[in-house]
Amino acid sequence: MTARSARAVAEYAAHGWPAQPRRWGTALQASRFDVLEISSPIGAIIHHRLLTRVPTATIRPPWWSMLLGPASVADRMRWMFVFAADFLDPDQVARDGGRLHHGADAWVPAPPGLTPDGLTVGWVVPPAQAHWRPYRPDGVFDSLGWLLRSRVTQ
Repeated sequence: MTARSARAVAEYAAHGWPAQPRRWGTALQASRFDVLEISSPIGAIIHHRLLTRVPTATIRPPWWSMLLGPASVADRMRWMFVFAADFLDPDQVARDGGRLHHGADAWVPAPPGLTPDGLTVGWVVPPAQAHWRPYRPDGVFDSLGWLLRSRVTQ
C-alpha cells in the first residue's frame, strides 16, 4: 500500500466511510450508503443536475488512451455517485444501464488508485466538498427517473 492510499483509507475511516487498501488501489465498502455506477452520458446528466450535492467519482481510461481516439475513452468511462441507502430503485437503475452497489460485500474502487482492470479513479466532487454526506432526497429529486427525465434518447 502506498502512503497516499494509506492516508486516503485513514481519512475515509475518520469520516465513517469503511475503506481498505487493495492490491490495485483503494476500495470503499458500500454498506452505509448506495453507490450508483452508470455510463458516461447518463452520469454526466446526473452530475449536471446534482453538481456538488453528491460525492461523485469517475472511472476512466488513462490520459494516453485519447491517442486511440475519443470513442475509446467515452465508451469505457463510468460515473459513481454516493447516495443515501435505499434512495434509488434498483429496477430503475438497471433499466437505465446502471449498477447499484450496496451491502457488506459491495466494494467499489475509490480514489486514489485504479480499478482492478487498470482504469483510473478520481473524484469530481470529493466527499469533503459534499460534507461527507451521501446524497439524500430533498423534496426536489425523488427518483433516479426524475434525474434522467430530460435525457435525450438516441
